[in-house]
Amino acid sequence: MKLNEKLFVLQHNLFTIFIIISYVLIVAIYLGLSSSAGSYLHVIDYYMRIYICLFLIWRFNPFQKVEFTELDRKIVFSAGVFILTTTALNQYITRAIQSIVPTIKTSAENSGVTSS
Repeated sequence: MKLNEKLFVLQHNLFTIFIIISYVLIVAIYLGLSSSAGSYLHVIDYYMRIYICLFLIWRFNPFQKVEFTELDRKIVFSAGVFILTTTALNQYITRAIQSIVPTIKTSAENSGVTSS
């Protein structure tokens, strides 16, 4: 197996893993399963956007001819999804969390539970 093929397989597998982790974190945030999932999602989201930008610039620059692969399809689709989620869904989730946290704190204070 040539180096380019190994690199392609590695990128494909890592990209798929990071997408799955992102979806799991989004579900965990939405369902309130983890209080720290949001910070992990922001970090993963940031580095995925950087990776996608660099990949698109490198892969589809005007100085080379490219054959569109399965990895290209996944990354281009994910780029569109990330643009959508960073402009709409992430803001919605952040606002929802910000409105829920005071309610939870108030409920905890009323029931006598304190945080340390």
